[in-house]
Amino acid sequence: MRNASSTTIIEVASIVLLTVILGAIAGDVVPTGLVIVSGYLAITLWRRNSFYNWLTGDPKIKVLSTSDLWADIIKRVEIDRTQAEHKTDAAIHELDNFKTALSSLNVGILLTDENWNLLWWNGISGNLLGLQESDDINAYLFSLLRSPSLKQYATALEFSEPLVLRNFPNPHSSIEIFFGHISASGFIGLVRDITHLQKLSEMRSDFIANVSHELKTPLTVINGYLETLIDNQLVDGVAKKAVENASSQGLRMSSIIQDLISLSQLETSETQAVDTFNFLELVNQVLQQTESIKENLSKPNTKIHVAAGAVWTLTGNRNEIYSLMSNLLSNSVRYCPDGTMISIHVEAAENTCTVVVEDNGPGIAETHLGRLTERFYRVDSSHSSSTGGTGLGLSIAKHVMSRHDGILNLRSTVGSGTRAECIFPKDRMRLIT
Repeated sequence: MRNASSTTIIEVASIVLLTVILGAIAGDVVPTGLVIVSGYLAITLWRRNSFYNWLTGDPKIKVLSTSDLWADIIKRVEIDRTQAEHKTDAAIHELDNFKTALSSLNVGILLTDENWNLLWWNGISGNLLGLQESDDINAYLFSLLRSPSLKQYATALEFSEPLVLRNFPNPHSSIEIFFGHISASGFIGLVRDITHLQKLSEMRSDFIANVSHELKTPLTVINGYLETLIDNQLVDGVAKKAVENASSQGLRMSSIIQDLISLSQLETSETQAVDTFNFLELVNQVLQQTESIKENLSKPNTKIHVAAGAVWTLTGNRNEIYSLMSNLLSNSVRYCPDGTMISIHVEAAENTCTVVVEDNGPGIAETHLGRLTERFYRVDSSHSSSTGGTGLGLSIAKHVMSRHDGILNLRSTVGSGTRAECIFPKDRMRLIT
């Protein structure tokens, strides 16, 4: 192909030369030049229209081949078209391979736009959620999956934890959904069938509950006999010390069993007796229990401050919320040195209300934070006997928050204290003015 500038120069030179020759023959150069330029302009306009028709219509049009410049433009466009087609075919091929790979995974994947309209899903997602390829493409996700908790989870844009939907999409199934952002173009969702995991969890919970109930009665009898021996001074010397140690461990085991029973009930039963109550009054009741823990642990200088500038009501199960606050406060008292300052306050946001329990204690290393809500997990197992804790408090707190549509978030920095955040939906906590 020629250079466009050289072709233009040749055409202009040809027009000038033709004008000079014909003007000399006709005896008047100017009128002759105007006629030639007008003709050239008309031909150029005709070629431009033909070129446009070629671009938008039939690619077999050959009317431009009379001009070297227009022929070169067409050839360049054809080359670019061919390259674009090859790139498009390669991109389509890679996309097909990518979709095939995603479809082969044993996990459901779905894509939505920024308005939660379905763009694509693999076979596992279709089977788990009952999606139909021909009918549901570009449909609004929450009009197909009618679950208030799913819509609340998705629209809150808080995807740090997956959402578990029990008895969904049918009464005998449970699925786990995790959403993530795709830049500014939409969201990706991962869907997993956890029915078998739920059944295993239920079997474990049933086993723990049954064993705990079976141990509770004989342990109560043993503790009763040990208390009788101590109260009636029926043993002395070395035997007395052994009986007192046995009684102390028996009481601790009773606390563990009671917490296991409570945890089992939280895992297997539905939330009962939901009402609206004054949150500050409940906290004050918890503080009375916390005072006895301070006395038993000889920590008289530990202070607990409640921000009482506003009155908040909370809708939920009062006993469970009491257990939540009791476990969080007792943890701060047990695992922080005497003289620690513990504060409780509420932080309101647009869609949530957060109850914060924080202290200025020694803090917890980041490596432990992700496991603190596991059963019996301890940062320092050597302190388990001295603190009197069961290792189940934070696990109970996490389950209480889950049953109240909330999230328990733990933050801590070594040397700067620990912050426990109980994040409730806005409709559960209200400010009384």
